[in-house]
Amino acid sequence: MPNFPHPYNVGNRMPFFPKLRSPVPLLVVALAVTLTGCPEPESETTSSGTPLAGVELRLLVVDDPAIASAAKQLRGEWETQTRSSPDQAGSNLEVRQMTTEELLGAEQIETDTIICPSCLLGELARRKLAKPLPKELMQSGEKQSDEEEPDEKWSGIFELPKLREVAWADRIQAIPFGSPVFVCYYRRDLLEKLGRKPPGTWAEYQRLAGLLADREVLGDAAPDGDTPWCGTIEPLAPGWAGLVLLARAAPYAKHRDFYSALFDTDTMEPLIAGPPFVRALEELVAVAKLGPADALKQDPATARAAFWQGRCGMALTWPTTTAEIDKAPDAIEVGFAELPGSEHVYHIGKKAWETRADDAVGHVPLLGIAGRLGVVSDKSQHPETAFHLLFWLSGRKFGTDVCSVSPATTLFRRSQMKDLPSWVEKPISVAPAEEYAELTQETFRRQQWVFALRIPGRSEYLAALDEAVAAAVRGEKSPADALQDAADRWRQITERLGTEPQKAAYLQSLGL
Repeated sequence: MPNFPHPYNVGNRMPFFPKLRSPVPLLVVALAVTLTGCPEPESETTSSGTPLAGVELRLLVVDDPAIASAAKQLRGEWETQTRSSPDQAGSNLEVRQMTTEELLGAEQIETDTIICPSCLLGELARRKLAKPLPKELMQSGEKQSDEEEPDEKWSGIFELPKLREVAWADRIQAIPFGSPVFVCYYRRDLLEKLGRKPPGTWAEYQRLAGLLADREVLGDAAPDGDTPWCGTIEPLAPGWAGLVLLARAAPYAKHRDFYSALFDTDTMEPLIAGPPFVRALEELVAVAKLGPADALKQDPATARAAFWQGRCGMALTWPTTTAEIDKAPDAIEVGFAELPGSEHVYHIGKKAWETRADDAVGHVPLLGIAGRLGVVSDKSQHPETAFHLLFWLSGRKFGTDVCSVSPATTLFRRSQMKDLPSWVEKPISVAPAEEYAELTQETFRRQQWVFALRIPGRSEYLAALDEAVAAAVRGEKSPADALQDAADRWRQITERLGTEPQKAAYLQSLGL
């Protein structure tokens, strides 16, 4: 795939096709987008047979004790499978752990491979701790037996995780270990009673939350009067409120003519005080009034638990087998819906709202809210073996065992759709588990997406959004004023870290 610059709008400009606003044959534009839409893997010649026997490999796991423990349990299996003969030793695997703070504070990291939160990819790439994937690794497959189809190491992974979330600049620099997006849990039994469908837009979601909150409307399907009840629960605790706002704003802010939704990439001027984000926060505040009294203390785990305790009609979170929920009330029938989209999108160049074309999908997933990925260090003396290890840990045979133990992951391979109980909590039966798997695969095929920030200062930027959401929900500030304050904070963060370095990092985070 040619390594061309990306032709999409960036900020308010068309940097690579300056005359694109004038009529241009659609075939030419389509061809340019097709040629440049996927980041280019590094071309690297590998040996025909990767030498594994006797190789000492170091694996560093960041902020995920469960994955570290799963990897340690496979050390013996790895050593056995990497033997070239029964009487010869195989590769030895050393597994260490570290926190994000320790990683960011360390002057040097001596390791071959790293499994870490997906938002750290930019930091690892900057420090030469993320080696681009060799092209040939994207073309190889694994066949478990003569009766099975090969589960491709690369092609078997869902599209957005393998082409976007592990890309930095114009290179693929990591291997997915699973990254969830918010989904909408809903009470299928209650929607059937109300004669309603799952919400397709945020406007429908708000109306449905109002109906579900009304005990009189629910009638005998409502929980008894002593049971706390609300229409929906969203994770608005610190660390999550800003992400929920970005997820809500994504379909409003991500216009197909503009690649960037959060910053103007000419000036790094924040866009979060603009109409798409104000609308999203206004709607968030309205729905929060239909939520629990402690709405600003809810995280994805508590929202999920409240749903299974029968305390809400909907919840924004994602399934995980790590949730300690053994049984739910018999009346609860769960359904899953993709996070709502929008029929309208804001055109920042025209400073006006537009109605999406009839055939345009209004769902825009927010990537990078959690997730794990694996990278090979540029400093590794055994990069071929290191890549082999990461594919082995995340592949068909062991990927579910290794990755599903983390609450920060979800399924990411088509082959994992055959082992759904390993990815969802116990009360979820076969049919809704399959619904979630199909929904996840469809979400990761979307042509538009927004990244939760993955540039230096991410935690500070998101904390400013957390505070804006909290101030608006408490009624201390209007959504517009709260977001203007957050935008001022974003400018200060950018200036302190350096506008030009932040601009470069942001462009690279977009795959440019």
